[in-house]
Amino acid sequence: MHQQDTDEPVTDSSLLKQLAASTDKPYALQLPTAFPKRAKDIHIGFLFNHEQGHQLAHSAPILAALATKDSGRVHLHAFVSCRARRQELKAFIPKTLWHRITVHHIPPPAPAGWVEKATGGAVPMRRIGALFKHRALLGKMTILIAPETTCIMLKTHMGCRNTRFIYTQHGAGDRAVGFKKIIREFDHVLVPGLKIRDRMLDKNIIREGAFSLVGYPKFDAVARQTTRRLFPNERQVVIYNPHFHPALSSWYKHGLRVLEFFAENTQFNLIFAPHVMLFSRKIHLSLSPLRLQQSGTIPARFFNCPNIIIDQGSACSTNMTYTRAADIYLGDVSSQVYETITTPKPCIFLRNGHEEWFDDPNFAHWHLGKVVDDIDRLGSALANQSWFDDILRARQEAAFGATFGSAPFGAAERAANAIIKVSGAEFPATSVFPPSHFNANDTPARRGEFHA
Repeated sequence: MHQQDTDEPVTDSSLLKQLAASTDKPYALQLPTAFPKRAKDIHIGFLFNHEQGHQLAHSAPILAALATKDSGRVHLHAFVSCRARRQELKAFIPKTLWHRITVHHIPPPAPAGWVEKATGGAVPMRRIGALFKHRALLGKMTILIAPETTCIMLKTHMGCRNTRFIYTQHGAGDRAVGFKKIIREFDHVLVPGLKIRDRMLDKNIIREGAFSLVGYPKFDAVARQTTRRLFPNERQVVIYNPHFHPALSSWYKHGLRVLEFFAENTQFNLIFAPHVMLFSRKIHLSLSPLRLQQSGTIPARFFNCPNIIIDQGSACSTNMTYTRAADIYLGDVSSQVYETITTPKPCIFLRNGHEEWFDDPNFAHWHLGKVVDDIDRLGSALANQSWFDDILRARQEAAFGATFGSAPFGAAERAANAIIKVSGAEFPATSVFPPSHFNANDTPARRGEFHA
């Protein structure tokens, strides 16, 4: 079912503002209405059906950019799984543009939720169930845009062969999951920079003419906002940002010892902001390698430490509030390390096995800092940071440029223009499409723009 949303949108589209709180009121919906039937009408849909909201920032800014384009032939749609996703989406869309977007509610079937709960969330049955239940509606899209790959099942297994699929990605990290073969099934891929482009081309995941270099739309959502002071002192702030992957995350082996270290060493402030999926599921499963882990719980005593902030998945975990406030990054394989080094800073990576990491492209970011084998060595790495030298600073500068290009802002506009080109949409001659200034071959420019 879907509705033309006429509710009052939030007035500030910045991710740094508190998102409107969800309520328990029933989600008001209208009965399905017919799509416009004029010839050459183009329907561009954005899919936001993940159980968490961390992926919105990677495609919602593009939807906002498309909404500024004026064409009676192009219709914009947003597909959300729940009221919370809808409220989060509204934070990205300027008030004056919200009426140009038709919001569709695509909740999963109840049995899918039961199965997912029974498996501890290890299998994303709600997402898959929602796709299957609403496949007819989603299949009406000329183009469907998504930040994750589950949606491609609409094309490969659910009969949506007349829709073109565009993949925005939701991060710019090095893990193998970002280079899965299934990405080949997308008709077009939006690529942030040369690092990912070259690796995808090398693995034959993308082909010439079926991708666009655009930069990182998420940066447009947090552009030029003032860095928040989170602690009432001048001590260095460390962000511990473990991933949830059961075979790669440092949490399962080292996590509680990390919290214990900072509870005892109050000369440092700690932001514990893991990947939002870590505690949203009880069980995490990986097939390659086969591994099963429980996320566990955080002892209550750590919540009472004045030098520790614990955030298990709020908006601040994904909107760069913490990565920009941190002086030091501590983690493992999360792509958020690249969002953290908008300005170079010490990075420490906790090794959990991975003996052959040095020449493994999945751990390329570990060359941007210091790799620690054991928590016992964490104290010395923090106490004496002379290891963070000009060589590492230069590496981080180069890695940032290869990952995001030389123009940090404007990616949403470039992505919108790429989608327009793919769609074949015609806009009035008065519509202005600013030329792209993105050049991924350049070195990073004006890095300080990220820190007002």
